[in-house]
Amino acid sequence: MTIFFGIILALLIFSVIVFFHELGHFGMAKRFGVKVDEFGIGIPPRAKQVWKDKSGTIYTFNWLPIGGFVKMKGEEMNETGAHDKDSLASKNFWQQSTVILAGVIMNFFFAFVIFSTLFMVGVEPLGINTKFQTQTETKLIPSFDEAVRIGLVKTDGIILSPLTGSIAEKSGILDGDILLSIDGKNIQSPENMITKVKESTIAMNFVVRWSGGVRTLSVTPEDGKVGSYVGYNVTEIRKDFRYRYGFFESIQEGGIETYKQSAMTLELLGSLVKRIITPRVPTERTEAVQSLGGPIAIGNLFVNLLDAKVASSVILLIAALISINLGVFNLLPFPALDGGRFVFLIIHRVVGIFSKKKALQGKIESSIHIAGFSLLILLSIFVAYQDIVKIILK
Repeated sequence: MTIFFGIILALLIFSVIVFFHELGHFGMAKRFGVKVDEFGIGIPPRAKQVWKDKSGTIYTFNWLPIGGFVKMKGEEMNETGAHDKDSLASKNFWQQSTVILAGVIMNFFFAFVIFSTLFMVGVEPLGINTKFQTQTETKLIPSFDEAVRIGLVKTDGIILSPLTGSIAEKSGILDGDILLSIDGKNIQSPENMITKVKESTIAMNFVVRWSGGVRTLSVTPEDGKVGSYVGYNVTEIRKDFRYRYGFFESIQEGGIETYKQSAMTLELLGSLVKRIITPRVPTERTEAVQSLGGPIAIGNLFVNLLDAKVASSVILLIAALISINLGVFNLLPFPALDGGRFVFLIIHRVVGIFSKKKALQGKIESSIHIAGFSLLILLSIFVAYQDIVKIILK
């Protein structure tokens, strides 16, 4: 039964996110007088026509509940009536751009509303990022160092674990020793220790604490290394940690979090592509491919969340992150995506400044978008296969 409700919850959340995305396109199209033929939730074939408004727009539910669409007149420049007054292709550059990018903007706005609301009522971080190195720090998925800094994680010094036969082991450092200071200076973080070791070529006095008390060891680095794993000695992860702000500060923090989560998503996406295309070692590509996840993985995630009986705030946070991921993905300059369509708009705009000829014929542009869409479908099938394999082998 939990599996059933988990799948329903995943479909519901995904449908809401897609609804707001398509509502962005729909609202701006109506605002600029573009005729909208259909507003559909799900992917065809059509299951049911729900309503038809006075302007002729039909509202439909479709059989595949993993997306949605807004069909506008003049989306393709070579279609019949593409240059009519009420077609998208007849509108100016700024109006077309607004219509195309409005869906992505709604994705970010959806996440912003969730973040701001949760900051107002009180929210705990979703987790601690210990897997990916990023340049971006967020409040809701902080790095380990940030978690220590804000007090989410309590530590008791820096713990050492020497490699067999290393300088550290030969100098008397034992597994589990707590590093207190180097040459009389307190060590506050693993990075602090690594920096001091790299800068030294002479013997250093390590003061460490162990079960028998405190002792001082002489350690001489070689090539800026001593051969020991180093990390925080975690004593507690606070379960009562919460962010909670006033109304205006919550709105401010919601905006900052939306921006930072978007930046981190883009950063991780770039890292993923880099590891797939140019891996440093073969296993890096395999790990990157295995980390891909789609709707099936999301459904499985929500099943696990219901099994764990997590708070509703956790589900809302995940919904916000999915919305941001969808927004960032759609902004990519790839054919068939909103970002790809926007790039073509820019190309036509730039060429139009210098020449009356079109940069690309409508049929050619349509073919490029169809090819892009086909590749995305193939990628979706591959990701779905990966998801199923991971669930079966779990």
